[in-house]
Amino acid sequence: MNNLVGSLKKVVDVLEKEQVSYMLVGGFAVSYYNRVRFTLDIDIILQIHVHQIDKIIPYFPEWEGQLEGLKDSATNIKMFNIIDFATGVKLDFMLYQDSDYNWTAFERRRKVDFLGVECYIAAVEDLIIGKLMWYAASKSEKQLGDIQYLLATPGLKIDYLHLWCNRLLINRYGLF
Repeated sequence: MNNLVGSLKKVVDVLEKEQVSYMLVGGFAVSYYNRVRFTLDIDIILQIHVHQIDKIIPYFPEWEGQLEGLKDSATNIKMFNIIDFATGVKLDFMLYQDSDYNWTAFERRRKVDFLGVECYIAAVEDLIIGKLMWYAASKSEKQLGDIQYLLATPGLKIDYLHLWCNRLLINRYGLF
């Protein structure tokens, strides 16, 4: 866990220093909501253009020679990943895709103290929506378990979930 915290602190410091808007998503973010499960990566959505990736990479010097490949990945599949060799943690960076839903989700992110690091994290409802999309693609039981756990979060805005699942045509798999 120390490696994850170290990598989280490092990447948050980099993003905030370079004024890159971000939010944590994925399995690591789910653990903020008290469902700790084993993961060796940190998923982060960035509001950044491909040509701005060179703002981040100098903080991970082992990857500077791969900058063009990382930019190609970001251009073609809207994501790139690197390993923080200091900690061994994989950082999956997904580029923000402009849409009504994504804009709304980004507006709803929260700044929290997560393992002693102040950072932005996706709202629980938006984590559920993301997990539903990943479950549709992968049928991974990890995604389903995360969704079921997150649905029990006190204060969950179920109307928000219904609204966006309907608009985005997301299957709820009878979960709510």
